[in-house]
Amino acid sequence: MKRLMAALLSLVLILTAHSGTIQAKGNDTSAVSEQQYTRIGEDYDILDENVLLAKNDGTVWTWVINKDSLKTLDCYIAEMFQIPGLQDVKQFRYKSREENSRAIINYVALKKDGTVWYWDSKITKTDDTIIHSPMDTPSPIKDLNNVTSLVADFFDSSNFKTLFVLKSDGSVWSWGSELGDASSIPIQSKLLDDVASISSANGFAYAVKKDGSVWSWSTSEYLPYNISKSKGPEQVKGLNDIVNIEVGSYPNFAYKKDGTVWSWSAYNPASVPEQLHGATGARSIVEFSMMLQDQFIDSIYALRTDDQLWSVYNDDKVFLGLTDIASVHNKVKDRYSKWYYALKKDQTLWAWEDNLYSLPKLVVFTKGMAATGDQTGVTGTSTGDSSGTTGTPIGGQTEKTTQPTGSRPETTDQPTAGRSETKAQPVIRTSPEISLFPFITMLKPGEQQTITASNVLPGTKITYTIGDPSIGTLSNVNGIPIVTAYKSGQTIVRATATRAGFPNETAYFLLYIVEGSMLSDTYFTAVRSIPDADKKNSVTVEGLTQAGELVITAASSEKPTPVNGQLLITPELIDRLAGNASKAKSAVKQALSENRIALARELIVNAEILPSPGQNEYIFKLYKDSLVGRKDIDYITVLAGDAKLVLNVATADRLFDSLPVIVIRLVKENNGGYRVQFSDEQGQELPNVSSNILLILPTKQTNATHTSVFYSNGKKARPIGGKFNPSQNGMEAEINRSGAYFVDENSKSFPDVDDRDPELQQAVQFLASKGIVTGKDNGNFEPDSLLTRAEFTAMLVRAFYALDETATESFSDVHPSQWHHPYIASSEKKHIVEGYPDGTFKPDHTISREEMTAIGARSLHEKKHYFYPMNTEDYLNQFVDKETISNWAKPTMSLAVKQRLIDVPADKRIKAREAVTRGEAARMLYRLYLQL
Repeated sequence: MKRLMAALLSLVLILTAHSGTIQAKGNDTSAVSEQQYTRIGEDYDILDENVLLAKNDGTVWTWVINKDSLKTLDCYIAEMFQIPGLQDVKQFRYKSREENSRAIINYVALKKDGTVWYWDSKITKTDDTIIHSPMDTPSPIKDLNNVTSLVADFFDSSNFKTLFVLKSDGSVWSWGSELGDASSIPIQSKLLDDVASISSANGFAYAVKKDGSVWSWSTSEYLPYNISKSKGPEQVKGLNDIVNIEVGSYPNFAYKKDGTVWSWSAYNPASVPEQLHGATGARSIVEFSMMLQDQFIDSIYALRTDDQLWSVYNDDKVFLGLTDIASVHNKVKDRYSKWYYALKKDQTLWAWEDNLYSLPKLVVFTKGMAATGDQTGVTGTSTGDSSGTTGTPIGGQTEKTTQPTGSRPETTDQPTAGRSETKAQPVIRTSPEISLFPFITMLKPGEQQTITASNVLPGTKITYTIGDPSIGTLSNVNGIPIVTAYKSGQTIVRATATRAGFPNETAYFLLYIVEGSMLSDTYFTAVRSIPDADKKNSVTVEGLTQAGELVITAASSEKPTPVNGQLLITPELIDRLAGNASKAKSAVKQALSENRIALARELIVNAEILPSPGQNEYIFKLYKDSLVGRKDIDYITVLAGDAKLVLNVATADRLFDSLPVIVIRLVKENNGGYRVQFSDEQGQELPNVSSNILLILPTKQTNATHTSVFYSNGKKARPIGGKFNPSQNGMEAEINRSGAYFVDENSKSFPDVDDRDPELQQAVQFLASKGIVTGKDNGNFEPDSLLTRAEFTAMLVRAFYALDETATESFSDVHPSQWHHPYIASSEKKHIVEGYPDGTFKPDHTISREEMTAIGARSLHEKKHYFYPMNTEDYLNQFVDKETISNWAKPTMSLAVKQRLIDVPADKRIKAREAVTRGEAARMLYRLYLQL
């Protein structure tokens, strides 16, 4: 243990030498400067739509996030602007010139005395310049008294504003007038009685009546030219006993008296409300991108009474890094997205946007210039030539002079209530030219792990060394460095990057070789040793994720006793494995959370079943009710001698189909392969099963580029793919048929690829040897030819082991006599590549770059549980033509860039909607294949 701690200390010192300090992140609020203020809730009440009400004097403030902080900092910098002339306000609704703008051009305010006040700017018809009355002189709206709540919409194109107010007697009234014209005659009408609350978003207003019914109407119906045609409020069908609703983006949420939560579409009148079963008892609902809705990455979380965000879909999943939540607020952007703000009990505010796939970050507040309609800046960042203004400090402290962001000198801001705030240093870090994967790894004696270097500049040569060769050694397989574990201990693996004209740079990772009994303690010690500067490094996080999964697997391994020569995989066995795995997973997630390390993907739970060694025949009896419907375990790995079978629990229902039991028999053959037989409980052989099972075969092949797993039905052998997995010491491939499987060489080459770059050569040779890609009739690969939908579909079906020769298709332009028929039919059955609405497939059409990339990224998402990046712009801003990327493709494109399925070209143009070539597809599939 002394050696272990010494190694950990050495690693910390090494990494700290490359690190500076960072901005506040996770639950840490310490790294902010004296010019900035974090505990906003101490002095302000938080309202929706970025409105703050000062607790000491009732003044009204709005705030906007500095757009530069969206991408460059680990916190959001928000500038506050006081609305002059207003105090004792209860609600505030406003319109600004642009999204996230401080330039307010209209507002209405409900005061605590029940009166309503407004201020309008006015746009002339001659030059569109803004002319307004002084902003500190709002006007009262006559005849609107005893108001308890209001909502408002401003229609610039119609030069009209509409208000809907709830009065103390429970009646709801509409009120409208021209913008900027105090002499216009307002239009008023009564809409409803017996109303408890009102709200609005995206052009729709809603009322919850005291009887629990919900009513809605379009705010544009009350424009002057529409009001005569207005149908008035209509009841939302299917909602009753409602006490509260949350509206904004798609969908809306309703809370019933019995604690259940229901969702419904605001834009589909025929929408039927659906219950969110996992949200019962929630105080509030928050969302992330709809693209993330699946069994691995959750998009909807419920704020429960323990002040944490719990997944609506997985009862045991807490939103990491955000606890002790006092309340949740939002600002609607459009009908599909909004910003969420969580006020914590320590009075800090945390923000994220649901369509940027971002995790919550601390909001750090500064004072900005007054929010008037004639401001020229629209992003919340003061323009560089603006002069400083004198503002009222937070909490009523001594005044300070605040310069605009970008040219601000040191200030003398006093912290609230005399509390000393901590200082932040800028993010200054000297990174080596390379990053290593894994950053940290743990192996058992005899296991192997690949080493991957990223951020490698052109012309860089990398040399790998290991600190203690008696603990582990380095070798090279197919051009990929691999570390092999020998005996227990710990050491450092170094990668030295040499590039002409530049000093050498060295990166490191820590290697632990541990026996099973020491695994968890070693892991938790390693997690605590990670410097703050590396906790958001993707390579570090993935290394810790994989090491954590090893801890979970070690805790959920069991060697059951055979019954009549068969290992029975029963519900009782899986319950034990899942229970142990759940405890280990919780401990791993807690350790990561406590050390402010956010996962980039969900932890995979892989339990192991260990039979007795030294056999040549293994029989496993799988019971359907032991696997189907489980959410607490992802994979079951069954060892059979030196081979392994990996069962995907998520597809167990398809695997068993209508069978209650499946028996799998493995017999080792002389060529090192295995004969696999699937049968039912009565012993009747099944020619195939409905879902793939991963088979890992032992191999001593040193060059995995030219090897493949072969399948033989006793008549003919053919390659089915497979890739070398160093951590498993074998070739892995997915299977679904009874027959013999073995590993053999299958070298393929094409003369027109020989002069291409090394990666493309290797990609084509690798995929061709696996039978995934094929050449043309002339013996060439033709990497520059445009890829057709039929060709890409065939590649994907082979790569995903999805070929089903019994499958049929329904496309009018695909026929059994065509070479691509079985691939397109298999693709349709497995939902890999879809057809067109007119019933055609268009097999000879090309495929666009964003379509190809989307399929690859979705595979990483679905098969390896990778989260779509929440900060998509960080990746897409690298392209100068990012506007060519369709909105639907942004999440998948950003994940593809992050995981290097595609490169950023030298000209930085993605040309997302242009057709791709066969060579591009081969390169992407090769990179994808190595990551799956």
